[in-house]
Amino acid sequence: MKKRLVITTVVAFFLLVAILAAALNTIFTVTHVRTDFSTYSEAGKEEAATLREELDAYIGKSTTFLDLEEVASTVEKYPYFHLEKIEKQYPTTIYLRILERKETFSVAEQGGGYADYADNGVFLRTAETCENRAGGDNILLTGFAFTRSGEPAVFKGTYAEEVRLAAEAFRERLGEVRANIVSIELVRKTSDARNDFFRIHTREGVVIDLGNPASLAADKARLAVEQYLSLGDEDRIFGYITVLDGNDGKLYSDYTRNSAL
Repeated sequence: MKKRLVITTVVAFFLLVAILAAALNTIFTVTHVRTDFSTYSEAGKEEAATLREELDAYIGKSTTFLDLEEVASTVEKYPYFHLEKIEKQYPTTIYLRILERKETFSVAEQGGGYADYADNGVFLRTAETCENRAGGDNILLTGFAFTRSGEPAVFKGTYAEEVRLAAEAFRERLGEVRANIVSIELVRKTSDARNDFFRIHTREGVVIDLGNPASLAADKARLAVEQYLSLGDEDRIFGYITVLDGNDGKLYSDYTRNSAL
């Protein structure tokens, strides 16, 4: 008798769970996938439209039991998109905030072509040229021995972080840094890394040299851009801006018309 009672209780329990699950699935069903996109290129707008259609496939699924990681993996198929936020908004909505990564850097590949990276170093694609998909060219990185790894893949190696910090410092004052910078070259004249420097070629013509970039790369870039902005139009077409460490621990910036490190 007790055994039958136990079996009956267990069956009743599972029936109750099934009924509750069915009820929840009925009440909490996805009827809308709301996506806020922030794009800057025509290609990004087209990809956003395609991704919206893919995300609509989750309509009709249970809000309760839907795995958000599965939804996120759909976004991750698009390397130019960064999923900034995803959440369930009960009872019927899935919300996503998606940003288009800004293609910024290009590195020549050994087998030909270029690897293109976002401003934070995330790998985006390989291409035959360093042309940016929004127009113009990316900043060409030369002299560096970068590799890429991780998920998402990011360029790594000596001075990888310093390159990103220097570019971000320029962006703080100049906005779209690609409009002013053509390339960043690592120059190594001796075996002592303290004698390394970044040679930054600008579109107007003036060259910016940041000495010993392993130390205070962002601060040196900020000082360089202030010097750059102080120049008149005729001085920006040639010459060198040099930022160096002083013996007193301070940073010094200088502009000369025809000399370099």
